[in-house]
Amino acid sequence: MGNQLCTATEVRDVLTDVTSLQEMKKKGPSSTEWTVLLRKSPGSSLGMDVDLFEGTALIVYVVCATGLLADWNAANPSKVVQKGDRILEVNGKRGDAWAMAHACIDDAELKMVVQRVGNCTLKF
Repeated sequence: MGNQLCTATEVRDVLTDVTSLQEMKKKGPSSTEWTVLLRKSPGSSLGMDVDLFEGTALIVYVVCATGLLADWNAANPSKVVQKGDRILEVNGKRGDAWAMAHACIDDAELKMVVQRVGNCTLKF
């Protein structure tokens, strides 16, 4: 997703275990959802990387130490976005991972609906 992602030096423990994501999908998500609001400025980074392979949601697999999402997490400890969470909607786009990813790239303000997967098997 272009300059919106972590730089190579910020990425640690990048998910390479596709089996974990497949298990998460098979078991199904929990029902815990919340809204995240981010406002981008020129040169800002979202500070996350996602996997689009599921097709209907963005699966968070890297949250960088710096960036808009790290700032959100610090300011909203009860709504922290973490590895394994699913982004279900971005600016009204739902059910199409590519459309949501493009909204993250193109839109200056992001309203994201995030879901916590209670039985996630991602390795942290």
